[in-house]
Formats: sequence, structure tokens, C-alpha cells
Amino acid sequence: MSRDDQPDLLWERTDDDILLVTFNRPAKRNTVSFEMWEEFSRMLDSAENGTPPRALILRGADNYFSNGGDVKTPPARGKGALSLAARLEMGQRNIARLRALPAPTIAAVEGAAFGIAWSTAMACDLIFAADNARFGAPFLEHGLVPDGGASWFLSRRLGRYQAAEIIYSGRFLDAQEALSLGLVSRIVPAGGVVDAALAFAAEIGGGNRHAVELTKRLLHASESGDLAQTHMLELVYCNTCQAGAEVKAAREAFIARAAAKAAAKASGG
Repeated sequence: MSRDDQPDLLWERTDDDILLVTFNRPAKRNTVSFEMWEEFSRMLDSAENGTPPRALILRGADNYFSNGGDVKTPPARGKGALSLAARLEMGQRNIARLRALPAPTIAAVEGAAFGIAWSTAMACDLIFAADNARFGAPFLEHGLVPDGGASWFLSRRLGRYQAAEIIYSGRFLDAQEALSLGLVSRIVPAGGVVDAALAFAAEIGGGNRHAVELTKRLLHASESGDLAQTHMLELVYCNTCQAGAEVKAAREAFIARAAAKAAAKASGG
């Protein structure tokens, strides 16, 4: 879908108000570049500074998610103390912002997600994987340490022993193993992952946008808080929802459905 005259990252809001984001360097297996991260930041600026999208879906052009960092181009920029890791630092900022975005986020992984691309996918709320997808963190073979938060994400999801085995071995996981380990949300036939993600995103919350946004904020805060903090946020967010129009509309719709069901039963329908 992408060509050399297009940006390294494409993004658009669909008619359903879903933000569709595409790693767009297919000739280079969608490896990340400075330009890609810069456009990613602009995309997040738009999403954060206005009405949150209904959901964000992240994919790779030409049915391939991303091979991660472009090892063929220098990752350095400027003359700062950490200038040799400038591209990584840009990526880290974007990954942290993606994880905190107050909207559901889905990584639609076709082909493979390696290195920092896998870290970016793990920053999403859900990962939909093609049945032929592969995942890996082969940093050590390149003389590098895990980046993008890979060691943090894997340790939190799997525990230290399994995370260490994956990172130290540098091996790849197929979609089925990733699912069995809880590293993906669902497996979809190859070629249908983005459509499945779009369909799922369109149904989240049944149109109750404020409830969905506050639920994402609650999930994000719960990862770093304790039960007492979670309970406090629940109270605040529940009160906010009760004061809004969405709860009233949902209650009226529920009562109408129950009445229609009871009438149908009474008439023998």
C-alpha cells in the first residue's frame, strides 16, 4: 500500500472514528526510522490533544508488522550524552504515550513483530495475531540489550524465568505459543487481522465513549497502583459515569429490551 513518496508512518481516522496507524516502510520490513517516530509523535499529539479516538489500531504495511529497529541505519542523532541512543529514546517516549493513551489500543500483527516493534505491540491493550505471525526479541545477537521496555513487558506478563529464557535465547515464538503464554489476545487467519481488529474496535462499549475512555484510564492506572487506589478511582469514575447521559440511555435501552422480551413471552412469541 505504501511507496517511497509517502511518510514512514501513515495514520487516519476511519468513518467509525477509529485511528488506523500504519508502519509504512515495507521495502525495509517496516523497520523504524527517526522519521517514523517523529510522525508517531505527531499522531499521538493529535489523539491526546483532542477527543480520544474510539480506538487505535496499529499495523504494518503490506501485511507485515515490523522487524523493529533498522540495523542498517545509524540510531544516533545530535551531540547529547546519549546521542548514540537517540532513536531509541524517541521510541521509548512514544511507547510510553501509546500505553497511556485514553482509548483502547490494538496491535494487528501480520508476519512478525521483532525487537522494539514487539515492545510497541505489547504497549497496546490487545494484540491480534495472524496464525502465521512470529514474535521475538533477538537483541543479544546484535550486541544490544532489550529495548522499548521488552524486558519489563515480558517480565510482568510471564515472570522472570520465562522472560529470561526468551530474551537470553533470542528465539522466536509462533502465534500459538504466544497465545498459550498470554502474550496475544486472539489468533486470526492470516490476511484478516486488521479487519478483525476493526470489527472488534467498532463494538467496544456499544457507543458509550466516556465509559470506554475512563475504563482505559482505570486499566492503565491499575497496573501501577494497589487495590485501594483502584477502588478510589472506580468511585470517581463511576460517579462521573452516573452523572452523564450514557448511563441514562443505556438504562432506558435495557428497560425497553426487557419490556419487549416480556411482551413477546406473554403473547407466546
